[in-house]
Amino acid sequence: MMSRLARERRTVSHHVAKQNESVYRYRVTYEVLGRLRFLSHKELMRAMIRAFRRARVPLAYSHGYHPHPLFSFGPPRPVGMAGTAEQLDVRCTAAVQPSELQQRVNAQCPPGLALVAVAIISPTAPAIAAQVTSATYTCTWPHDAPSPEAAIEELLAQPEILCSRVRGTGARCIDLRAGIFAVRWEPPVLQMQLAVQPTCYVRPYDVLAVLTGWPDEIIRRVVITRTGFHYRAGATSEQHGTRNLN
Repeated sequence: MMSRLARERRTVSHHVAKQNESVYRYRVTYEVLGRLRFLSHKELMRAMIRAFRRARVPLAYSHGYHPHPLFSFGPPRPVGMAGTAEQLDVRCTAAVQPSELQQRVNAQCPPGLALVAVAIISPTAPAIAAQVTSATYTCTWPHDAPSPEAAIEELLAQPEILCSRVRGTGARCIDLRAGIFAVRWEPPVLQMQLAVQPTCYVRPYDVLAVLTGWPDEIIRRVVITRTGFHYRAGATSEQHGTRNLN
């Protein structure tokens, strides 16, 4: 009897050998809810790749001594944050109907992780990370907290909002205001559209801190959900895949 590890190695070798053949690319929109929102980005990647493998999706693999499946994930989701429209790209060596792929993978996903849409895109379409400019978030406002309407108006009126961030090389000051595109109050939900670009990444927790003045331990208890992405102007609907929020 062939061991499970041997079968997996044989499968990987088979798909690597077919790399010179046609490769099919899919853009997947998925949700991360419940307890799984506490997974790190790397832990989530492993869980998703495991589900695809168990679903026997014909994944394409990289070349080299340690082949790995060709996945490309969108902007990392902060630990503790739920997501209803996260995205990834995956490449396959054989065509699979999007609805079938979704059904097969969902059958292998743990509770709280699910594919909500799958679209076929061009193999040459730009990567998600290269096209995304901002993300939208929702925050259910604490029932005992005062309305943030006046604070929102004051925040948006400021020409700059300086925030200090500590990294391995030390602290640096950034301007949050340049990456705050919208903050709306629709009781009891606060909605935000914030930059997620490498040169300007605004965290919703930082905006909440400026908006409310609450201490970090209170802000971290607020459940924030990332609900979608906005893409660069000029990106086609195919490049957006399953989400086009512009």
